[in-house]
Amino acid sequence: MVEADLLETLDIERYAARPEELLDLDRTAAIEFAADDVEKMQLLAVRARFAMLSDKLPALANLAKEHGISEIESLTDAAKLLFKHSVYKSYPISLVEKGQFDRLTQWLGKLTTVDLSAVKTSDLNSIDDWLDALLRDANVRIIHSTGTSGKLSFLPIGPEDIRVQTKSAMVVMQELGQPKPEGLEDIPMIVVGHRVMYNGYGAKLEAFVKDVYHGDESMLYVMDPGRLSADVLSLGGRLAAAEGRGALGRSELAPSLAARLDDFIAEQRAAPERRAKFFDRVFDTLKGRRVMLSGNWAMLYEIMEAGRQRALSDGVFAPDSLIQCAGGTKGRVFPEGYREDIKDFLGVPTINEAYGMSEITSLMGMCEARHYHVPPWLLVFVLDPETGQPSPREGTHTGRFGVIDLGVKQRWPGVLSGDEVTMSFDTCACGRPGPHIADTVRRFSEREGGDDKITCAGAPEAHDNALAFLADLAR
Repeated sequence: MVEADLLETLDIERYAARPEELLDLDRTAAIEFAADDVEKMQLLAVRARFAMLSDKLPALANLAKEHGISEIESLTDAAKLLFKHSVYKSYPISLVEKGQFDRLTQWLGKLTTVDLSAVKTSDLNSIDDWLDALLRDANVRIIHSTGTSGKLSFLPIGPEDIRVQTKSAMVVMQELGQPKPEGLEDIPMIVVGHRVMYNGYGAKLEAFVKDVYHGDESMLYVMDPGRLSADVLSLGGRLAAAEGRGALGRSELAPSLAARLDDFIAEQRAAPERRAKFFDRVFDTLKGRRVMLSGNWAMLYEIMEAGRQRALSDGVFAPDSLIQCAGGTKGRVFPEGYREDIKDFLGVPTINEAYGMSEITSLMGMCEARHYHVPPWLLVFVLDPETGQPSPREGTHTGRFGVIDLGVKQRWPGVLSGDEVTMSFDTCACGRPGPHIADTVRRFSEREGGDDKITCAGAPEAHDNALAFLADLAR
């Protein structure tokens, strides 16, 4: 394999045919290819993806017909073919409420090229069962939303795309400007969450266990050995919505879910003791060692607080530990200088900050100028939030973020996000070419009343909130 740091120019034809191979390259060098070459490659690649998928995915065919697009002639054409997040929750909610997982599978089959006919649904009693069946019978992993609206989004990742997810898990551990980290198989991972999660982080976790740790679960230090339950998230959201309508009650629940309420509530009540034991184990076993840790600022701050409650001094882990942060502060307000405080406590000179979303394979790393750089396998757009028109691919623009993940083959990889970004297509202050995003990303929901984002950053908190709601209901 040829590393990107040994390449001077982008092999346009090669990577247009196989853009997923870009994830094999050195992360830093991959964002230093000439911007014009990257766009030429991206146009060829997205044209080929559309030609391959347009006849296989009804939702894509309908969107293309709506815009009069039979083939992609320009990147402006591609910008018109971005799915809204609602596409992935366009099923009738009654299919979940009545446990009609055969019909839910039929609906999902219209969003992926993978044949789902072998998925056995006759004995399924819950969404969690259905997610496991899809993975077991079709090797399709679902990434679901947090379900605050009561209706989960289900994003399918096919077998080929799971392999791309594995590559992505390796890529994002490299900090921009630094060489690829070595010896990952010997570095334990701290997981501030559940062992089983059907979200982007959960997919990364499974990739590490299989391909880096070779099945050795002892390399994981997990806060909750159980499952981040899609049923808890969906149930909590639906009951909260019912409460708002004045229609709250167990009678609305399927018997299989009503029977699990007591288990859900017991899990919620055991959480404080479980968290305390987790932090005791982490600090007692891993102090001074090189570790891997991914989370948002709220998670990292919680680790620091837990350590200080145990009278631990700064520098708790080895300085060459791999610490990654994405997902912001999750609405929390921290004291001034909290970033430096967290770095000092963890004992690392830098924290690898990044921006992304679960609908795409890879996070975008932050450079020295505090801009998120877009790797060449992500074709990105800034769209006017009112008209949907893409901004020119030069200069700096603020608007809705759209992206087509060229590494994805088994679903249409174009997504219109709910994020407001300021993106520049000019050379960054760090000297690197190509599109980069300012560290001012925010949700349009702050102005528009909220929507349900497919995310892993806030999933544990949403799960905890749903459990707390169910516990209150049972009192």
